[in-house]
Amino acid sequence: MKYFIVTGASRGLGAATVKKVAQKGNRIVCIARTQNEEIVKEAQKNGAIVSFVEADLTDHSNVETLLEGVLAELTPDKVEEIYLIQNAGMVDPIKTAGNAPSDVVTNAVHLNLLTPMLMTNKFIELTSTLSCKKVIVHVSSGAGTRPIYGWNTYCTTKAGLNMYTNAVGLEQQLTSNPVTVIAFSPGIMDTEMQAVIRSSNEEDFADINTFKEYHEKGALRSPEFVAEKMVELIYNQKLENGRVYDIKELI
Repeated sequence: MKYFIVTGASRGLGAATVKKVAQKGNRIVCIARTQNEEIVKEAQKNGAIVSFVEADLTDHSNVETLLEGVLAELTPDKVEEIYLIQNAGMVDPIKTAGNAPSDVVTNAVHLNLLTPMLMTNKFIELTSTLSCKKVIVHVSSGAGTRPIYGWNTYCTTKAGLNMYTNAVGLEQQLTSNPVTVIAFSPGIMDTEMQAVIRSSNEEDFADINTFKEYHEKGALRSPEFVAEKMVELIYNQKLENGRVYDIKELI
């Protein structure tokens, strides 16, 4: 059995990933603020076992307890592969430093960086005795590799997530029963996050017209296409622990 835990699973790349891995015998736990009944029904038709855990991951105080509960459902001798796909994220605040609301900055740091770190830390602890294939995927962004005007918080959190991936992957190479920890940069996708970006203004986000052109010219990849490439990566390739993969390498 393949066991999946997917955060931000109710829409966008998260929802597309759940649909992609919803195959007979697979067990999928979706973590999101709201449930998506369509995903559950579709996955069940394909023979997968799917459940939703409603949680606001901007509140990091209970994420370790949440993960403990999810992993407690595991039957170790029946699990062949375990995947933790940390997809939940937010691009807000799209504001220059000095103009960003403190509460939104805090939520973004929690959701984009602190929560994935805590969940990775707890996952490694709780699965340390399991010798099956174990993979953690941090959904990152090209914004983690370069500065973008108005995205100071988003760029910083994604850069931090990339470095955390590098460091933990290095550690796991010297560990018995290691977890393979990678980051995956999906590129520009046609999701609600892109709609949020296009609804900002040029004063806050200098590149807004470029992103509007991406949408107008059909340059945004579908979440379904990106999910397919990500799942192919984690299923079929010999993953390099600690590496940040970019979708451009896979197409």
